[in-house]
Amino acid sequence: MKKFLFILLLIFFSGCSIKQALKHDPFYEKTLKYTQRTQILNSLETKALIDAVYLNGLYKNKFQNPTFLIGVYNDFDNQLINQEFSICLNGQKPVKISSKIPKFILYKIFPFYNSWMNYYLVKFPDTGKPYILEYKSKDWGEVKLIF
Repeated sequence: MKKFLFILLLIFFSGCSIKQALKHDPFYEKTLKYTQRTQILNSLETKALIDAVYLNGLYKNKFQNPTFLIGVYNDFDNQLINQEFSICLNGQKPVKISSKIPKFILYKIFPFYNSWMNYYLVKFPDTGKPYILEYKSKDWGEVKLIF
């Protein structure tokens, strides 16, 4: 009888926390749709970790040209572009790279947010879809994200 009562109380008190864990968040789901992550590896060692969020799909009518929020973690002070790494969209270099992210972009609640990464707002010239975002390394190859 005591075991039954204990199990009943356990189910009763855990029921509230389960409802909170399953709470529906449409913004998070929409952000997940426009977010991709990849990494550049060398002998099972991560040389760069890249998160990219296609902001035009997430924030309609806020950006005219293809705009991405890109998080980067690498061995070069987490700089997006440096002597080792470069980025392009369909073969075109960025028009603007800024570390100042507008306040309406709530990137700290985005999927894959990592406090160790540096985040940049990157604008490219319009090249037509599909957008192929390439992050290249001189020594360790390249990765492609298709939006």
